[in-house]
Amino acid sequence: MQAPDRTDGSHRFPHSLVAECMYNSDQRIVSALRQEMPTVAANKQGALTMWMEEGSVDLTITRVNMLGAPGSGKTCAQLLLLDEDPPTEDDADSTSISYPIRVAVDDESMKWDQITRDKLLGGLAADLIKASKKQSVAEVLSVDTHQLSPSKVSVSSKSRKDEVDYHVEEVVQEILATKPVGIQLKGHWLYIIDLCGQPAYQELLPLFTRAASLNIITLDLSRPFDEKFEMKYKIDGRYFPCCSKSTQLASFQSSVSTSANFNSLDIPSVTKEHGHSMHLVLGTHYDKVDETTLHECEDSLKTSMSSLQPYLRDRIICNSTKSQESIIFPVNTMAESEERAKYGEEIRQAIWLYGSGASLTIKIPIRWFAFELSFPEKKRIISIKEALSIGERYGMKEEETMQTLLYFHDVSLMLYYPEVTDVVFVDPKPILNILSHLLALTYVNDGSALKSILLEPLDQIVINHLKDGFFNEEIFTHLKCKSEIFCQPEFQLIDLISLLLHLYIITKVEDNTKGNYFIPYALSSYQGSAIPTVEVSNVQPLLIVWIDYESCESPPPPVPVPQGLFPLAIMHLLNQKEFEIKLPSSRSNHHYFRFRDAMSIKITFNEIPYTLHLINRYTHIEVSFNGPQKHCPNIRKLVMKAIGKVSDNLHMEHNYINAFACIKDQEKKCYCIVVNEEQFIVNCTECPKPYPMTEDKCKCWFECVTAEINDPLITTFNHRLTIKDLNEVLNDLKSGGFSDESYFGLGLELGLHHGTLNNIKSNNTKCEDQLRECISKWLMRSDDVDKRGGANWTMLCNAVEKMNRAAADYIRARHNILTSQPIEQSSPQNHVEPDTQTTGSDEGARRRYPLSFSYTTFTPSGTEENNSSSSPNPSYTVKWSQYSIIFILVVGLLALGLTAIILFWFR
Repeated sequence: MQAPDRTDGSHRFPHSLVAECMYNSDQRIVSALRQEMPTVAANKQGALTMWMEEGSVDLTITRVNMLGAPGSGKTCAQLLLLDEDPPTEDDADSTSISYPIRVAVDDESMKWDQITRDKLLGGLAADLIKASKKQSVAEVLSVDTHQLSPSKVSVSSKSRKDEVDYHVEEVVQEILATKPVGIQLKGHWLYIIDLCGQPAYQELLPLFTRAASLNIITLDLSRPFDEKFEMKYKIDGRYFPCCSKSTQLASFQSSVSTSANFNSLDIPSVTKEHGHSMHLVLGTHYDKVDETTLHECEDSLKTSMSSLQPYLRDRIICNSTKSQESIIFPVNTMAESEERAKYGEEIRQAIWLYGSGASLTIKIPIRWFAFELSFPEKKRIISIKEALSIGERYGMKEEETMQTLLYFHDVSLMLYYPEVTDVVFVDPKPILNILSHLLALTYVNDGSALKSILLEPLDQIVINHLKDGFFNEEIFTHLKCKSEIFCQPEFQLIDLISLLLHLYIITKVEDNTKGNYFIPYALSSYQGSAIPTVEVSNVQPLLIVWIDYESCESPPPPVPVPQGLFPLAIMHLLNQKEFEIKLPSSRSNHHYFRFRDAMSIKITFNEIPYTLHLINRYTHIEVSFNGPQKHCPNIRKLVMKAIGKVSDNLHMEHNYINAFACIKDQEKKCYCIVVNEEQFIVNCTECPKPYPMTEDKCKCWFECVTAEINDPLITTFNHRLTIKDLNEVLNDLKSGGFSDESYFGLGLELGLHHGTLNNIKSNNTKCEDQLRECISKWLMRSDDVDKRGGANWTMLCNAVEKMNRAAADYIRARHNILTSQPIEQSSPQNHVEPDTQTTGSDEGARRRYPLSFSYTTFTPSGTEENNSSSSPNPSYTVKWSQYSIIFILVVGLLALGLTAIILFWFR
């Protein structure tokens, strides 16, 4: 490549930086560069542009959640891990829903270094120098800065519109002028979220925390774990009672379920997916207890974990410095510097050694970091238009800018919801604070505390209605923190309401003409409250249990109910359109549940209202119905569909199944899992032999198809495949002669994304393992495959047929599947994955996995409309369509004959 003509209009590269950049280089090169300073400056800018365009780093990322009861020492523990001084008594108020920071991990010293803007600039400067040293002087001098596209990074005086002037050149200047020291771009970063301990807030967490995480759970050793304590809220340096009680054991069990069932995120360029969430238990106030008390705390915690032991065994980090079986890291978070450093080092080392299962590694373009740095420092909310302008200055097209925003939404602390709002929450605190203060009104009664939250006093009736779950949108205008969130004209009260509706945090009440809404998170818990008297019916309560299918145990052990799922499922039920569903009157609380973790709803069949009770038992969800058994199948279908939709939108696995409480041995608290819904076969998770359940009060939940259930064609097609069917599917493919090497094409036909299949390929070397992972992803509904036909035998046969007709015929013959065309799906070649789909500039790129719910409606006969997971069998539809035509023709001929006879008779 020929050297370009030199130009005088280039950016002047600082002399001090040139000397420092080339400090370790050959002295001859340094001398030559000093002699031609203007030329080097110009071409260094060209090297910067190349670095911005082509540079990337491999970064390992872990999301860390600080969890625990209020006052258990979460904030102090975080400061301990950062090697910072503990706070004074009046330093901190109660944390809102989340308070996020970002830190870099030094793999040698194990220290955590909080990433500031200046340190990120220093890291970028150091990476630029490394990239420059990899090129020869000739290559550097050959860059023609005049060949840059107008949209590329430049330091020219190109004019811009005032409203989008974000000083991108200033960011470039800062990178060039910054001393090349700071955090390492390549390495391990943690996104730490100090989560509020209030239970009402914790149910909201899954909406703002994504993917597997490392959960650091704090427990106060000086307080018995099973002792009920008064919740307190701290504001302006003072504690105020919250009028609610809980135990640390309840807080622990809730914490371990926070991210127990997350799916892998669909992020481009992931080189290593995360495995599963990990948990580390910190015992605070160690200075106030002796070793005997510590052992008692260990025993108490292990006893409470008995039902979750199989799940936690491989997901809890043990304290090997104490013993191999110790699960508590005792610390004094207020210790002096030397002792404090020792505590922090032990915990950081344990996390480094055993917490990698919650991490993912991704290749990130350098320009994404510069893009983030170009956001205005003092603005927490920016418009999409402004974000696109910043991206354009770095040569990023609209699609890449949207992808960058989605990346930061997924793995960092930024919030971005393109479906309903035209802004980006660069700092999530404004939206989290306004929700925190709204919920605080339900449990803070002290006048001084309310004064710190409200601009002016609220009528007690308004607060009482909020405690019942109802509020008017005008309540947000009374909160002091409204100035933070409504600071941009693009995001006002109407936009906040739309976002909360979109996330299903709130829902409109019936006849919503005055801006009234229902929010279940404002309700108290049924635990510790007066339990209503529920009418006993002739229907056995149906249980929904979550199973750890990754476990090697048989049968797989249960896992906790995913936190945050229950209230969202309730909101989905309240918003479905086919059945008439509404909340009972709050004046009848002695007959109905009205709690954030237990809810009664009225459902009407044939103009007769019945009551449906749903209770989150935290180990499972219990569904009770006081109406006729004939309605149970529709109710089960309705509830399970709601659970499925919420799981998809929280990016959680579909690892739930129906069960009943074991009738044979109720002391064990085991489950009778329904392993075959059509023939109603159950297996107990603990009992040595199966116990037949023949009672109608159990079977009535599954008799959703009457005469048609005996038709083998319908039975086979309607069979919804799950991860339990993995071995059968693999055996059928093998017996039919399907090649393991064809897994990639099969995955595309089944609806899996190209990126998912690439990850399977990179993580597995053997073709049989790649096929197994491909089918596993499909059976677990990854990549929203239900929208392309779901997981069933017909869908599998149609996909296999495109690569191996003989194998498809074998599976069809074995499962009585008729030959048919694909189930209402486009070919993979024409299928545009959501993460690469583009739309018009006004609408913007759509989210890879939209948070908006797509409703499924249910007809009274039990059939479904718009049901992507069980589309009708085309061949079966054609078959009956032919019968219908024949029937109509026969009836028509008979009618004509009868008419002729009558006319002849009366003639």
